[in-house]
Amino acid sequence: MESKQEDPQQLPAQTDSKSSSDVERTQTYIQKDIPRGASTGSTSALASRPEIHVVCWPLKFYWKKTWIILLSYFLGTCVVYSLTTNPLVASVVLLALVSVSWRLWIPMQYSIGPTGITRSVLGRQRQLGWTMIRRISQDSRGVQVFFDRTASIQSILQSFYITADADDLESLIGVFHYYLSGQSKRPTH
Repeated sequence: MESKQEDPQQLPAQTDSKSSSDVERTQTYIQKDIPRGASTGSTSALASRPEIHVVCWPLKFYWKKTWIILLSYFLGTCVVYSLTTNPLVASVVLLALVSVSWRLWIPMQYSIGPTGITRSVLGRQRQLGWTMIRRISQDSRGVQVFFDRTASIQSILQSFYITADADDLESLIGVFHYYLSGQSKRPTH
């Protein structure tokens, strides 16, 4: 992962090393309720708050896994062709598989800072404020961001995952803990 941290302040991330399994090392952090209309400090205070930029692009960073996925798509398409003997049907299946997994082929950029998360894909940006984010779940590869506090299928489907390499993961988790813990809501002088 490529990332750039604009603030040298790094907060320590909490890690849980009960076992080597990612599932058992996953931690969840739930945002405290913030009253509506709470002051977030002055605009000059925004400059001193941590910000991190992360580029998630599995095609570049996890190229071995990506090639395995492409190979499985090709083999699946070959099976469809052998069953139907119709190249059009096999082509539609391959196109559907590639389009459904678009996040593998297109880089996504995340800017996490005082105003929330900005997700950029193909020049389009979406701003997600901190009041929308209810909880995060972290593991050894990144952070999953949820918009609902309850663990449900809908919550998982609406969430998104930000991957980071080992060097940047601690900074990424530290920034999330900084903003979700309410520290950014204290008035600064």
